[in-house]
Amino acid sequence: MSERIGMICKLAPQELKGIYTFDKIDSDDIDGLSVSMLDAFKDTVDFNGETIEELNKEICSIVESTFGTFIPDASFQIKQNGEIAAVVLISLFKGKPFVSELFTVKKYLKQGMASNLLKNSINVLMNLGYDDLILYVHPENAAAVNLYKKIGFIEL
Repeated sequence: MSERIGMICKLAPQELKGIYTFDKIDSDDIDGLSVSMLDAFKDTVDFNGETIEELNKEICSIVESTFGTFIPDASFQIKQNGEIAAVVLISLFKGKPFVSELFTVKKYLKQGMASNLLKNSINVLMNLGYDDLILYVHPENAAAVNLYKKIGFIEL
């Protein structure tokens, strides 16, 4: 994570904008999540040439809590036209909720899905008794950095 910048947000109630349905994530979704993640990251600063199999292992390690304790109640996907459009995966990292993954499939960008997913996760985490949410972002991913700052994240 050395090339990424850490950000933290003190949790506060978030107003959701949009008409999205937030679906929970379970191990049956891993293959679909991997395909969506590859689409979202390919040809971006976040892509390091990972294969679908490598992304599948990464998502498995998150959902099966081998990376850190997965928080299924705060992790969601938005489906559009029967396909996964956007995803947020939240785990515990050093005792704090951590955005393990947040991505939107390219054809669904700029529709407010990532923002709504993150805000929904923040509201759930507050209800679960957490105070902060942390994440790491590539500094050249300006759209993501701007989104996080709008929601209230500051650099660590």
